[in-house]
Amino acid sequence: MLPLPTLAQNLLEAGKTDVGVLYIDSESVNTVKKDGKYYLAFFAEEKYTDQTFLASLRQGEDMAGAVSAVTLYLFNTFGNEYIIGANYIVDSEGKVCADLGADMTPVDVRNNATMRNAYTMALKILQRKNAK
Repeated sequence: MLPLPTLAQNLLEAGKTDVGVLYIDSESVNTVKKDGKYYLAFFAEEKYTDQTFLASLRQGEDMAGAVSAVTLYLFNTFGNEYIIGANYIVDSEGKVCADLGADMTPVDVRNNATMRNAYTMALKILQRKNAK
């Protein structure tokens, strides 16, 4: 599908999360077809800023250097739900500490301003790409 992005690419801030800040990778924005449905897909990096959360996360096996999560989001055509195609915890060098896998359970974004903003940003990036 899409390659795992390296850190410090064209990251655009989408907003704050419960434990950090979410950035979308503008280079990864694309459409994909899965199970006969089209999705707006992009990688996002959630850089953790909550020190309590980081301390707890880093207690896990192989997690001592964890600083962020890189997630592949797949939004439905209406932009009101997403599924997770891939999810990784990474260290400051972009090396994978843990592969959390995919989660095909649809998540409603109507009450999540950061995820709604991420979708809107990705949609605008895709429209600019398609206009060229």
